Amino acid sequence: MEQVQTQAPKIKTILDFSNEFYQELLGYKLEQTSLQQIPENKWNEFAEQIGLNPNSSGIYLPRNQTALVQIENPLSLFHEYFGHGLCCEQSLLGRKLVDLEKRLLEEEKQEFSSGRFTLKDVQRFRQQNQTFQELDKFRKRNLSQYELFAIWTEYLLSGEHNLREDFERKYNSLKKENRQIVEGVINFSEQFGNLATFYVQGMARRTTTKRVGGLLEDIYKDKLRGVKFALLYGSRKEFSDIDIFVVSETLPETQSWLDVRVYSIEDFERRLNLFDLAVTNPIMTGKFILGDKVYFEKAKQRCSYQQISKQAIEYNLEQSQKQMRFALNFPENSKENTHGLDYSRTYLRNALSLKSGIRLFKKDDLLKYFKQASAECDKPLQLKGGKKNATT
Repeated sequence: MEQVQTQAPKIKTILDFSNEFYQELLGYKLEQTSLQQIPENKWNEFAEQIGLNPNSSGIYLPRNQTALVQIENPLSLFHEYFGHGLCCEQSLLGRKLVDLEKRLLEEEKQEFSSGRFTLKDVQRFRQQNQTFQELDKFRKRNLSQYELFAIWTEYLLSGEHNLREDFERKYNSLKKENRQIVEGVINFSEQFGNLATFYVQGMARRTTTKRVGGLLEDIYKDKLRGVKFALLYGSRKEFSDIDIFVVSETLPETQSWLDVRVYSIEDFERRLNLFDLAVTNPIMTGKFILGDKVYFEKAKQRCSYQQISKQAIEYNLEQSQKQMRFALNFPENSKENTHGLDYSRTYLRNALSLKSGIRLFKKDDLLKYFKQASAECDKPLQLKGGKKNATT
């Protein structure tokens, strides 16, 4: 749990406000990071003891997840405690760094359990230690991203606490190329919002319909006016892409950490009539974000009651064959090959279930149904007779 030592009332207010800010924006706040504040008149002595540059104003220690900062230095608090602390708690990069540091610490404890060793002994041990070598490479490879996130955190929180001028004075001394990198992140946040900036930097995504709705508003702004409806669906794991299903005539698709799939009203209606799982799965499993909820609910109900047509069976069989041809264009076990084969099986299963008069709208339900069916019969299910035997 969070531990705060020797904090002045002003710092206590900053801590409480900032944690509330993060809880509201991200759905989480600092929980494992400790804070130790050093009086200004003792900082130089402290810095010398731990080998830190006295001109610095703080340091973060990933191995015990502790931020050490000068008392009454809010920018250092933002950088070390909230920047590095939040990164180490809620990003894959930071968690990996903490894991390596803690693993190295345990190995050092075991190596020097006698209690008698010098700094040279530690250095000699680390030169031959595999964990230290892995940690050193990881640090070097990710240092710029790690520091950039902390600097942007300073920028963000300095604005929330009316300390933006202090931030500008501190970073005016940056080299031109480094300042351009920082300004790039700042410009991104001003254009697409704070939440998108956290997510694009690899922070955990605790998605709710309210939070994702705000994210879409920050990114798309007035373009959302033409959206018939939007849904949040998919795995919703904290480090997975955010999957959004949209019916709109104007909204552009995106495929990155924010995966927005857009269908026109005409295409959506057509696919719905054909029991295409590309639309039935999202509308049956997704959560409504925004748009015309009445239209969405009617479409969802229609799924359950519309007749199974010969055209729908043929369509799903054709899509299965199309996905199979796509998969075979790529090397075996490649991402494209695997996904194509998976989609091919899914469309075939859908065609088979529709042929049997069974409506299954979710991919997981199809998988469960055919696992059960396979267990109950000796031969795998087949679509005997193909299109000719399909019924209306």
